[in-house]
Amino acid sequence: MREPKVISAEILEQYAQRWNAHPSLGAFGVQLSFPNAALVRIVVDSVPLSMRGGLGDDAVVNGGVLSALCDLLIGCTCALVDPASRSATVQLSIRFERPLRGARIVGEARVDRATGRLVFASAEIGDGSGPACVRCQGIASLLGSSPAE
Repeated sequence: MREPKVISAEILEQYAQRWNAHPSLGAFGVQLSFPNAALVRIVVDSVPLSMRGGLGDDAVVNGGVLSALCDLLIGCTCALVDPASRSATVQLSIRFERPLRGARIVGEARVDRATGRLVFASAEIGDGSGPACVRCQGIASLLGSSPAE
């Protein structure tokens, strides 16, 4: 099992800033943060109509959107292990427990364990005011150093 390293808040903040500047997160209105060295958080402060339509209801966030957010959360847990490495989600299991109808989306993820290049993680997504609507578990792979920018 990989020995846990302490990743500084400054390094995690830089990682979050890079992702928050990326067009893919901007398109979803997602803000990524690390409240502490053991937790990844995403927030969508205002869920647009384009992210709704789940269950044929414009009040429910679409499952495809929630799946993409699960992928983001699991993939970003790699920063808690090695923020200098690129990463990719290689396995994702999602449980949709109840419809997400709120005006806001909040997700949190943590590393369950890390071994070699693999990071095993779990996450929950909800509206920030009630129980989780979606739970997921996944495996992400550390791919090595980031390409030159």
